[in-house]
Amino acid sequence: MNRRPGIIEIMAAFLVTAILILPAGCLGKKSTGYNTSDLVSGTLTITGDGIEQPGRYKVGELRSMQDAVVGERYSAVNNVGTKNIFVGKGIQLSYLLEKAGMRDTAQSIKLMGADGYTVILTREQLGEKRFYFPKLVEGSEEGAREVPAVLAWEYREGSSDLSQARSGSLRLLLGQTALKNVVVPAFVRDVVLIEVSNSVPGQWETVQAEPAPGKVEPGTGIVLNHPELDSVKIYYTTDGSTPDEKSLIYNPSTTYFKPELNRAITVNHDVTIKAIAVGFGKNNSQVAVFNYDT
Repeated sequence: MNRRPGIIEIMAAFLVTAILILPAGCLGKKSTGYNTSDLVSGTLTITGDGIEQPGRYKVGELRSMQDAVVGERYSAVNNVGTKNIFVGKGIQLSYLLEKAGMRDTAQSIKLMGADGYTVILTREQLGEKRFYFPKLVEGSEEGAREVPAVLAWEYREGSSDLSQARSGSLRLLLGQTALKNVVVPAFVRDVVLIEVSNSVPGQWETVQAEPAPGKVEPGTGIVLNHPELDSVKIYYTTDGSTPDEKSLIYNPSTTYFKPELNRAITVNHDVTIKAIAVGFGKNNSQVAVFNYDT
C-alpha cells in the first residue's frame, strides 16, 4: 500500500522548488538592489529608491568625467575641535547624483566605506552652501570661498598645497557651513556605496538641561545634554538670540575622548539659555529654551 506524504515532506518539497526557481542573484542581495560582494575598494556603487539610474563605476571611469573633476581646498574641524586643512582632487558628488537621476522625492544620501563606516546626509545638508575658510585657525571668515562636495581620488591632510595631494581610494570631502561646523566625521574613506533614499530623515531630539529651569544659586553650572550626544553638536546662546552653527558650541569634544572640554555653563545672574542640536543625517532639533533666575 502506498504511503501518503506527510506535512513535513510536503513543506520540504515546496522549499526545494522555491529555491530552484529563485532568480539568479537574489540570494545574498540586500533589498536596496546591490550585492554585498560587489562593494569592494576601487568600485563605486550608486543605488537606492531615490534615483532612476543605478550604476557602478571604477575609479578610472570617474577620472574620465573631466567636466565634473575639480581640485579644491577644504577647511575642517573634527569631533574634538581640532582645526585642519585638506586638499583634494576628484569628481563632484552633485554631478554623480544628477547622472544617476536623483528623484525630487529623494530625502537622504548614505555613503559607506569599504570598512563599513557610514555617514548619512540629508538632501538639505548636502545641497546647502559650504565653504573653505583659509583663516579657520585664526577664527576668521576672511577669504571664504564656496566649495563643492567631492569624491576625491587624490587628497592630503594638513596642507593647502594642491600639488601635495596623493593618490588614494575615494574619500568624501565637503566644505563647512560655518567656522565651527564639524565636518571631518563625514570624510568617509574608501567610499564604495552611495545609497539615495526617499525615506524621511527625521529630526534630532531636543536638547535637555540640568538642573531644570527656575531659581538657582549664583555660580550654578548648567549641564546641557542630548540622548545622542556624540552624534550631534549643541550650539547655544545666552543673549536671547536663536542659536545656529555660528553660536557658542557646548560639546566641542566627544564624551569618549576629551570629555573635559565639554564644560557646564556657569550662571551668575538671570539668564535665558537657548540651545539646538545639529548633526548629519537628521534635521536640526527644535530650539530648547531654559530660563534661570538667581
